[in-house]
Amino acid sequence: MEKSYVVKGKMRQLFGWVGFEKSVSAPNEARAKEKALSTLGGNHKLRRFQIKIESVQEEPVNAE
Repeated sequence: MEKSYVVKGKMRQLFGWVGFEKSVSAPNEARAKEKALSTLGGNHKLRRFQIKIESVQEEPVNAE
């Protein structure tokens, strides 16, 4: 079952490091980290060493 995770960190841009927060769905934290690295690298033309992930947390599910 896929869960939602929030991945937070920094990525290298032209004028320094910029913070990011990305929501991804994955079966576990390791796959969520990989998915975030892949998506950010593809969208912003970054290598993995230009992306620093600081935290991966599961999103709380709203029980409404």
